[in-house]
Amino acid sequence: MGTPTSLGRLVSYIVPCLLSFYAGALWGANACLEHDLDLVADKHFPILPTTTRSFNPDISSPGGKEIDHEMKDDSPPGKHLGGESAKEQRRIPASMKRIADGIARTSKEDFVKLYDFGIPYDRPQKDMADVLLLYQTERALPDQMKDEAVWNRGDEIPFLGAADATKNCDQMNVVLTKLPDSNPQCIAIMANYQSYHIQRWMKLPADSSGGLDSNLPLRLVSRGDAGNGRKSYKPPRQEDIRATFDMLKTYLSSLNDVLAELKPIAEKVAKDNTIIVMTCNFGQSELLMNFVCSANARGFDLSNVLVFVTDTETKEIAEGLGLAVFFDEKNSEKIPSDAAQRYGDQRFVAMMFAKVVCVQLISLLGYDLLFQDVDVVWYKDPLPFFHDKMSPISHFDVYFQDDGAHSLRYAPFSANSGFYYARNNDRTRYLFTSLLYAQDIIRRTESHQQALIALLNEHSSLFGLKVKVLNRDEEDFPGGWHFHHSGMSSMMRDMVSGETKPFIFHMSWTNNKVNKIKFLQQMGDWHVDEKCIAKSVQELGVKRPNAAMKESFLRTECCLVEPLIKCHYRDKPSIVPCRDSPPIDKGKPSWWKE
Repeated sequence: MGTPTSLGRLVSYIVPCLLSFYAGALWGANACLEHDLDLVADKHFPILPTTTRSFNPDISSPGGKEIDHEMKDDSPPGKHLGGESAKEQRRIPASMKRIADGIARTSKEDFVKLYDFGIPYDRPQKDMADVLLLYQTERALPDQMKDEAVWNRGDEIPFLGAADATKNCDQMNVVLTKLPDSNPQCIAIMANYQSYHIQRWMKLPADSSGGLDSNLPLRLVSRGDAGNGRKSYKPPRQEDIRATFDMLKTYLSSLNDVLAELKPIAEKVAKDNTIIVMTCNFGQSELLMNFVCSANARGFDLSNVLVFVTDTETKEIAEGLGLAVFFDEKNSEKIPSDAAQRYGDQRFVAMMFAKVVCVQLISLLGYDLLFQDVDVVWYKDPLPFFHDKMSPISHFDVYFQDDGAHSLRYAPFSANSGFYYARNNDRTRYLFTSLLYAQDIIRRTESHQQALIALLNEHSSLFGLKVKVLNRDEEDFPGGWHFHHSGMSSMMRDMVSGETKPFIFHMSWTNNKVNKIKFLQQMGDWHVDEKCIAKSVQELGVKRPNAAMKESFLRTECCLVEPLIKCHYRDKPSIVPCRDSPPIDKGKPSWWKE
């Protein structure tokens, strides 16, 4: 009897222990499973339980309260555990919710068609075809694909049409960034006190002694600093500032008298409250003559052209061509009569003052204006284009020909300062007044264009100036960039063959007057008799008719009805084949296809 009793007692002890062990094991396994699932359910910090709190007493919210970084379960209702929903994460972590609550993308082409920023438009390529949109609040999220914009379910960032993607955006900040190149670039977005300018940091030497160096720390630089260390914008020197003071002193002291003299001339010339403004010295007078002669051959009315001349010889030529003229001797006495030898030389820079003054005066008198350089020819009258109130771009303040040089110094507009239209209002009047004050920047950069673009950028941001750059990829307003750029050969062939008919052609992007004349001759756009080139009225020996006779006597003397066509360079566009001519760029083949 003793042995069975002992065995029973042993079993009575072992069974409860085994049951307790297995119960404890099952409980422990279940507790671990629940804990692991809590880790999965937490979207932001999977290494921490969802109840973990991180607190930094040195960080405060704008209202003075501490920022609570408690990671709460912000999963969508009914999607906590199990199946595919357990893999969901927010596209934007909670630590950046003030920056963005969701994210989407839309077509760049669709976006630019819907919102015309006026900037030059780079055609989308495979790796730059979309626009990235960050929605800063839940209310801004799109109605369509709202969940997809917030939650990452292993799929791509949602794609919507531009109108749907931006429907609920009461405000929108647009950031334009350069295309990626060999230099690694980052974009940082930080929720903070709002800035409407972009800070630029680069790994450049502090002493400007060289280009990018990956071993250096990032430092704040100007928007004109290039990766090779070159600076597009340097602060004006003391001599630039003092020279500007002297120019402005003369100009401002005579302003009232100048306006009083100019006013009746402008009133007589203006049509539809618009004046076509040009300026010229004797060194460029044959280009002015060609504009008039080519327009005359094509039957254009130039009665609303007003030429601001800088010397007596040009005054006589312009009047002899039948143009309205204004000559301000006092402010023109320091402007040279000779032509510039190259872009940016001292004669070129001196003429920039005349280009600033003429538009500022017409703007002060209250007129819309079309400014153009003398190396422009017309194929169609451009004014109806700008006067079209039904045009989708009729709401802009200023319109510029695209220069074509989408380089750092001309960003973001790349506006050509040799052909533009401006509607008269408070914004444009102050733009041209600011350009007058910026003579020291013009002197320092040796570029009226560069200073003007900097002001377009600033006035667009500060005053809401609406700037439109006419698309360089379209054929309406071609210029020297199209002429010299091999990628535009098809457009130029269509133009010289007559398949397309632009409004104007601007012989920009050309170093000097000599080559401008040669290129215009090749293009079939030169209508000046060679005997009149670089000649004053006295040197031509032409007697000015009396007041009762027609004033445009030089048109009869110097203008050709049919263009003077000459081949000079085989590698440049021409209206006739120029295969037998030498290239201007060494080794280049004929522009005409064999």
